[in-house]
Amino acid sequence: MIDLQNLNIILTGATGIIGNSILDRLISAGANVLATGTNEQKLKIIQEKYKDLNVVKFNISDHGKIEQFVEDCGKIFSNKIDVLINNAGITKDNLSLRMKENEWKEVIDINLTSTFLITKSVLKKMLKLKNGKIINVTSVVGHTGNIGQANYAASKAGIIAMSKSLAVEYGKKNITVNCVSPGFIV
Repeated sequence: MIDLQNLNIILTGATGIIGNSILDRLISAGANVLATGTNEQKLKIIQEKYKDLNVVKFNISDHGKIEQFVEDCGKIFSNKIDVLINNAGITKDNLSLRMKENEWKEVIDINLTSTFLITKSVLKKMLKLKNGKIINVTSVVGHTGNIGQANYAASKAGIIAMSKSLAVEYGKKNITVNCVSPGFIV
């Protein structure tokens, strides 16, 4: 069992299947977690299950509110954010010839751009502490591609490449950046 006592962790996308599993493991390992998502019903269930958990409805696609969200997280965690787990994401599957521009843009915007912006904001806090861990949940599709998921595959491949660049940029500052690439989950 991994001991995560006294670690402050932000988890985006906690209401999804993968996010909820991550949340359960973090809590059982003793972490202090701030869980986010957009599904109010699922957030209520999470809050009922974990009474003392910080649960915040937050849509990472609202780029203008990311800086304030991270500031608020910093206040909750006494300005010590140890880990950021970027798990939030969406799919808008369609064959490439049928894919509408808005389906492309929305997936890239939420999955890739939002992940970059929240990471950038949290990095500022981690740099002050000279310590931190960023874990980006991508997908095997970011490595292999998939029929009907050109937008999703591109967003996940972008996260992988971005993570590699950030790892090189901030590794010397004691901040690690890694990816986890699960396959299809039901």
